[in-house]
Amino acid sequence: MHAPKIRPFTLPQLATGYSGDLDGGEYLELLHFDRLVEPLQAREARLEECLISSLQLEQISNARLIQCELRQIDSPVMQAAGTYFNDVRVGYSRFGSADFADAEFDSVVFDNCKFGWLNLRGVNARDVQFRNCQFDELDLQGAKIQRMSFVDSRAGQLSSSQATLREVDFQGLDFGFVDGLEGLRGAQISTMQLSMLAEQMASHLGIKLAK
Repeated sequence: MHAPKIRPFTLPQLATGYSGDLDGGEYLELLHFDRLVEPLQAREARLEECLISSLQLEQISNARLIQCELRQIDSPVMQAAGTYFNDVRVGYSRFGSADFADAEFDSVVFDNCKFGWLNLRGVNARDVQFRNCQFDELDLQGAKIQRMSFVDSRAGQLSSSQATLREVDFQGLDFGFVDGLEGLRGAQISTMQLSMLAEQMASHLGIKLAK
């Protein structure tokens, strides 16, 4: 199984970005949006080589982020359906819910992030890594994923119904309940994880366990 291919990048010197720069979904580059008072709205914007930090990110639906970093984001609700993330790093952030339904990810890292609900339903993702992340619920229903891995991460519930997984490594994800066991086809889990799923898998297959 191949690990995700994460492409490194370094942001150059950036100018100060303001909320008004994002009105109308313009193409923006080389800006740093930092400590803005109002929640940031970036619907349908195109951001390249930008840094977003220490603010509340509320709306980025259908936005395109290329070689961007998001740091210390604190968002009770983030609308991000249909976004395109190419070479993006998200770090040290908290999200009550983050809705990435039907998004596209290519070389994306989430590092030290906490999610109430991470909605990845219908995403098309390749080369994604989660490091030291926590999820109350991680929802992969209907997702198409190639090369995804988890390091020192935990999920209360993993939903994987109708997911298509290729080279997805769950060994670094401590999960509780799995909804949609058949969706784990193509993934890699540890022997310990398999033993924890044994009773649930038996029930799913209609197998009765002797007492």
